[in-house]
Amino acid sequence: MPSSFASPCKPFPFVHIGLIAALTLLLSGWTCSAMFISCQGVGEQPQITSISPDAIPSDPNSVLLTVEGSGFTPQAQIMWNGNALQTTFTNSRQLQTTITQQTFDSFGGSAGSNVQISVSSPESISDFGCPIGGSSGKLFLVIN
Repeated sequence: MPSSFASPCKPFPFVHIGLIAALTLLLSGWTCSAMFISCQGVGEQPQITSISPDAIPSDPNSVLLTVEGSGFTPQAQIMWNGNALQTTFTNSRQLQTTITQQTFDSFGGSAGSNVQISVSSPESISDFGCPIGGSSGKLFLVIN
């Protein structure tokens, strides 16, 4: 004789699967905003397209070096052979620094040589949870 007593409801298997999938995505670092924008790799890194001037004398009194590109942040720094220079943020496409004899004395460079110029931005997390920042490629500044 069948019982008229109803058995308690059991959770559906897809609820468990959904919870496991969400936990796996969370632990793997995957993020998604309310607008369903997800991070695919690293966010925008600084890119340099030109430096001006592209050659300077080996005994400069003061030379304004302008770096143009994209992805620059207010914390970005112009790098001289991997050493950070005091940098002025103009906008996301332009940075400036002043090269003096002290730059040569502190970080190297002499007549007939080239100096590697790059841009470095500290890595941070954007509003969408995506990492931004990093280092650009290098351009060469000629020392006359």
